[in-house]
Amino acid sequence: MKDTEKKETIYGNIETWETHKLLEELLQSQTKSFNAVKNALNEIELAVSSSLKKIKKRNSKIVYVGAGTSGRIGALDGVELIPTFGWPNDRVQFCFSGDDPFKATEGSEDSEELAVEHFNNKNINQDDVVIGLAASGSTKYTLKIIELSRNMGALTIGISNNKNSLLLNVAEMKICLETGSEFLAGSTRLAAGTSQKIALNLFSTSLMIKLNRVYKGFMIDVVASNEKLKKRSQYILSEITGCSEEAAIKFLKQTNYNIRLSLMLFHNYTIEDAQKILKENDNDLHKILK
Repeated sequence: MKDTEKKETIYGNIETWETHKLLEELLQSQTKSFNAVKNALNEIELAVSSSLKKIKKRNSKIVYVGAGTSGRIGALDGVELIPTFGWPNDRVQFCFSGDDPFKATEGSEDSEELAVEHFNNKNINQDDVVIGLAASGSTKYTLKIIELSRNMGALTIGISNNKNSLLLNVAEMKICLETGSEFLAGSTRLAAGTSQKIALNLFSTSLMIKLNRVYKGFMIDVVASNEKLKKRSQYILSEITGCSEEAAIKFLKQTNYNIRLSLMLFHNYTIEDAQKILKENDNDLHKILK
């Protein structure tokens, strides 16, 4: 039996516990998620550095693969790359075993035929980074896409909560988050799911920082798609440059609220020159504005 499926005898009668005790023990059980990620930091670091080499290519994609809870957690991480870091829509893809992530379609996770179909639909190639998530590490749908992706030459990262799982054997990069048994036996949306979310937070945020999408601790590629984010862009530009809010608005309006370009305008570059220099220097503002 997999560690994530085992039942702890101390949780044998949780349905009889008072609500406060339930909450306390549930919270305590989540600490193993943090510890599991901490123990896997070296593996996560290797995954970031390896992904960085692939993802610097102009047309490379990050592809999240999973079923059930793991698939939804992957989608949650990936979709946030777009507004937070200005990551292009067409450079993040999702392979989810169900037709609708808002509905439980657990039977689809056993379909290798569906996996092949989704692999082909997403045009996964040798330049991509493909992240497979499965608490059990044995989900057929996820295993098949990771296998096909690795054979294609893509960088494959397997994230599982069971050591020596099939997923960790198939993927090139192996991240094992050993959360063990769950408070509610077999419910891997709990500690296992929390650990996956933490690990992806660390992985994707570190990757975006190393891709020069953060400057002076700020999200300089945030997409100002609403009034709140426009205000945030004004604040970020003012904080970095020390200019007034009025000046920040003036620069941002010239660049359609592109903070990176607005920073260059503040430093007396034209938009055309700024775009050229940024491209030549991999968008590294530390290198350009040193």
